Amino acid sequence: MNADIPYLRVWVRLPFVSRQSGMEEGYAFAIQSYPGRALAFHVMLKSGAHYRGVPIHALALEPNAPVRNVGELQLWDCFTARPTVHVYNYLRDHQARCGLRGGTEDGVYLFTVDWLPDDQGPGFTHLPEQNKCAHVLALDDGNLCALPTNRIAWLDGYFIGRNPDPRARQYTVQEEVWQAEDAGFDASLDTNYIYEAQACPRSGDPGADHPV
Repeated sequence: MNADIPYLRVWVRLPFVSRQSGMEEGYAFAIQSYPGRALAFHVMLKSGAHYRGVPIHALALEPNAPVRNVGELQLWDCFTARPTVHVYNYLRDHQARCGLRGGTEDGVYLFTVDWLPDDQGPGFTHLPEQNKCAHVLALDDGNLCALPTNRIAWLDGYFIGRNPDPRARQYTVQEEVWQAEDAGFDASLDTNYIYEAQACPRSGDPGADHPV
C-alpha cells in the first residue's frame, strides 16, 4: 500500500493533522494507497514528526496556495492497495493543462501512480475501459493534483504548442483486449523463421565433441 515518490517540498495544512491552524513545512517522500480512498502521502514534518495518510488536498507546494476540495484535485479514488510509482522521462517537467472538476489549471508533471491487482482479484484493473493511472502534477496555483490521461492536455514549445485540442480528435475509450496468441493461429507450426534454433547436443552424444 506504500510506494516511494520523488521528494517534494510541501506545506501541510495543519487542521488536517493537528489542533492548530496554519501550515507546516515538510517533505513528502511516499504515497499510501487504499482502494476506494483518495491518494495519501507520507510526510516528514519540520517538527520531526513523520505523519502518514496525509490526503492530497491537505498538501500544498506553496504556503499561500488556495484551499481546494479533494474532488477537484483527484477525480478517481485509488484502485487497489498495490500502487506503483514511475517517472516517465518523456513527461518529466512537462507542462500540461489539467481538467479539474472546477475548471482548467496549468501545471507541471511530477510522477505517475498506477495500480497492480491485489488479493481481492483483478477488479477494474483488468478492464481496459475502466483502468486508469493517476498523473500527479504540480498546479500553477501551488496545489497537487492526480488525474487520468483523458483529463490532461500536454503543452510544449516544439511539438504540440500552447493551444492543445485533443477533444477535436474525438478519441474513444480503449475497450478491446488485444492478444498476440489466439486459437486461430498455432505459433508452434509456423515456419517463417529467420533461422531455426537447433538443440544443443549433450555430452556423450555422437558429434558432441566434434562441432561442425
